[in-house]
Amino acid sequence: MKNFILKNKLFYRLYQNIIRNKKNEYDFIKFIFEKNKSKLNILDICCGDSYILKYISEYVKNYTGLDNNKGYLKQSRKDYPNFKFHYLDIKKIKSLNANKINFIFLNGALHHFDDETIKNLLNYINKKFPKAIFLSIDPLRENNNFINKLMINNDRGEFIRNKKQYKKIMGKFSRLITEDFFIMKFLLIFHYKNIDLKKIFNQWQKK
Repeated sequence: MKNFILKNKLFYRLYQNIIRNKKNEYDFIKFIFEKNKSKLNILDICCGDSYILKYISEYVKNYTGLDNNKGYLKQSRKDYPNFKFHYLDIKKIKSLNANKINFIFLNGALHHFDDETIKNLLNYINKKFPKAIFLSIDPLRENNNFINKLMINNDRGEFIRNKKQYKKIMGKFSRLITEDFFIMKFLLIFHYKNIDLKKIFNQWQKK
């Protein structure tokens, strides 16, 4: 049952919509882009089916989505013909030619990779795009919460970390932890740089 839900795009999105609040992380991300004064050049690493573009496409100047799922990429190219989508192994990201990027986005990506892969990726990003906004979103393991455990056990990622484990690999990035996006207690952790995410989050909560 788990594999059927996770591998079927329609059922996976239905499952995600059921467990989320009306004001969820996609609404928050859209708010981030609304607050920005100019359209952005985005590098979306592990873009999946590029679902985020349903919320932010009007605020995007250029978009490059990377993934290793050819089916997702084929559909994304059909849905968004004005944007670029590339098949790329995350471990070979240095081969990417993307000099104008000013926003790097990893939505639900980090918990799919081991520490060494993430360290190499972050080293590349910091050297190649030192002034770009960086934003990643991942589930956070909270051992004392039943709902948290249940949802994590039904996630495709094999490296869902706790606070200490994330700090070990993401220590140079600021972070925001919240449970505001789901109908039950479930924690997400945002890592970011070159953006005042906590200020924007507080503004979003008040709107």
